[in-house]
Amino acid sequence: MSDVSIIEYKKIDLSNCLLVVAFPTVGLISSIAGHHIVQSLRLKEIGAIISSQFMPTAVVHDGYPSPPVRIYAGKKICGPQDSCDQIAVIMSEFMPPYEIITSLVNEILSWSKKKGCRIITALEGTHAEGDISEKNVRVFGVASTKLMKEMLKKYDIKETKEGMITGVTGVLLYNAALLKQDAICLLAQANADYPDSRAAANIVTKLDIMLPGIKIDAKPLYEQADEIEQKIRKFLEQSKPTAPPLPSNMYR
Repeated sequence: MSDVSIIEYKKIDLSNCLLVVAFPTVGLISSIAGHHIVQSLRLKEIGAIISSQFMPTAVVHDGYPSPPVRIYAGKKICGPQDSCDQIAVIMSEFMPPYEIITSLVNEILSWSKKKGCRIITALEGTHAEGDISEKNVRVFGVASTKLMKEMLKKYDIKETKEGMITGVTGVLLYNAALLKQDAICLLAQANADYPDSRAAANIVTKLDIMLPGIKIDAKPLYEQADEIEQKIRKFLEQSKPTAPPLPSNMYR
């Protein structure tokens, strides 16, 4: 049995909520995008996912220590046709151990259903081939239900027909499909050799188009890409004594 559990610091009504799930992957774009969404929309930390098997570390922001996996939320109009009235983000800078990923995903899906979240959107990176300048990077999608497939088509997101997605997002997608929960994954082409803020900006740009009720400006990610990447490199260097390097070949 896994000891994965969700703690809510404050009880917030998240019914009809869009839930964004952002764990690190290729180019760390999901973590970068998750941070940007939280900061842009000024979301508040409302809870955490904890486990004795998570990396023993604290993430310090504005002088406040937090667990490695946090939950943020805020009252926002969001979702297709403004169909959600709130947005929540589950994010981390560290990939959880493989042996607890299934338990982690089950806890997230169970919690999101209990809270009445309407749509789950996972942000991911996929290995890019050739030139990946911000002008020609593509964003692909995978959907768990027919409704979500129609959503991808509506926003001109090419559906991935063949391939493999491992880790948290892979397990989340097939479990959501089995449970008939509405979930999509947005995959942006990214460089696996360094934190790719430009790829993160591309995925945020697409998400912004999909959510007309809110405004997530990706421009700062493009303008500050070098600065963001340097900060993340420093952050990863600081974590080396206690943290193994993140795998760079998880998604193919």
